[in-house]
Amino acid sequence: MLCCSRSRSVLIIVLAELLFIPALFLTSSYSDTPSSGILRDILERECINLNKDKMSMLLAAQFGPELEKEPATDLLKIIEGVIKRTDFDSIAEEKTAEIIGLVHGAFKKGAPLDYLDDIFDVAYVNTITVDQLAAAAKALKEFHSSDVPQDIYEEFVYHSIEDRWDPAALPVYTRGLIYGVDRGLSPDKVALIIMLDAKNPEYANKPPEQMVMDSIKLVREKEPKNWKPMSQVEKDLALKKDKQRSLEQRKRELDNNIDQKERAFVQVQSELKELREYPGGKGSDVDMDKLNRDLERLLKNLQGEITKYQGQRGNIVAELEATKKYVDQQQDARDKERRTKQERALTKQHGLVSSAGKSGRLNTDKLNGAVNRLIGTPYRFGGDSERGIDCSAFTRRVYRSQNVELPRNSREQARVSSSVAYSSVRTGDLIFFDTSINGSISHVGVFLGGGTFAHASSSKGVTKSSLKEKYYVKRFVKGGRIFND
Repeated sequence: MLCCSRSRSVLIIVLAELLFIPALFLTSSYSDTPSSGILRDILERECINLNKDKMSMLLAAQFGPELEKEPATDLLKIIEGVIKRTDFDSIAEEKTAEIIGLVHGAFKKGAPLDYLDDIFDVAYVNTITVDQLAAAAKALKEFHSSDVPQDIYEEFVYHSIEDRWDPAALPVYTRGLIYGVDRGLSPDKVALIIMLDAKNPEYANKPPEQMVMDSIKLVREKEPKNWKPMSQVEKDLALKKDKQRSLEQRKRELDNNIDQKERAFVQVQSELKELREYPGGKGSDVDMDKLNRDLERLLKNLQGEITKYQGQRGNIVAELEATKKYVDQQQDARDKERRTKQERALTKQHGLVSSAGKSGRLNTDKLNGAVNRLIGTPYRFGGDSERGIDCSAFTRRVYRSQNVELPRNSREQARVSSSVAYSSVRTGDLIFFDTSINGSISHVGVFLGGGTFAHASSSKGVTKSSLKEKYYVKRFVKGGRIFND
């Protein structure tokens, strides 16, 4: 049923494109369901560059069975959020549908939506699997709760995609970088050595743990005075985290075992029922009594195994909950301390930016010169060089020409600048947009006057665009002023 529905939807799309039939007159298997109205509302609301009818058909082909019934809120949220970004970046309908599938697949594998939101646009120009995207988003989340600087860990995660690291190895590399930084080693050196070793053929057949240990050892030999031994609290937390991961793996194994045995149990029950209802169905040469006894014995053995695994699972769950409670408490305390430290740093930076804005004046020649030097630079997630740059790194570089140091990401840049309405933006103001799944500031550019702004577009690199275009007006959140005069 599933395959037929999917094939029918695909056939409709192919015929429509060949015969130029307007999609408005096409129907799909979900066209009359309540959920289709929700999807149409999303497409009507969010598609400006994208063709709504074509997107509808592509999504029907890809998610038909899920759209026939009431779709999960998360699926609709992903569809809406990805379309917001790809429409903004002028990505084709086919690529948009592909990325929606990638994000949804990674989300189902446990990747956090906030961090998928941060990184999914790498799929514009990179071939990436669901597992790679999920691993990258999970790594971003882990780094976010660490002392590794943002520009370093974003570059690190980007390399995991660009260099096609094994998704199963990325958590090990991530924890290795965090460990090295926690021990006092230089973040850039630890990240660089791990990235180089990840490409080293000598480590191709060695466990990733061994590679990480060797990488950290090399940096430690170069920086012996920086090394800080683990405290007892850190050792206890590390042991508990390892135990938690081991228990989670054991729980997954038990869940699989229980599922397999329960399916086998149902199958044997069905065979036993059939045997009793149609005793002659097996033929005259079959010993029916023996077959009946064998099936009953098998059923009893399966029930025993299910009970055994369920008991083991109960013990594992209890131990896992206790371990997780300890880890969460310790991690929450560390996160609170880290957030307090970061908030103090941002408040200090806000003060410095405000002071520069009050005492200085915008130099438009330097502003335009800084922008023009970077025009054509390709976009790169976490990039901050002429080889590749992201939107907040671009605005930060532009403002360095004014002797102002902005924070690293767009949300923090919005916090340290004075809010300005759309109608009041002027040359030099930052321009903030919402192109995110979760409805927050996710893109920044700098206004050049005359309705034009410059930004590092995910699809075009550093470019100049018109703020009057409909999709920029729709995504505009606010302007951000640095210089008051």
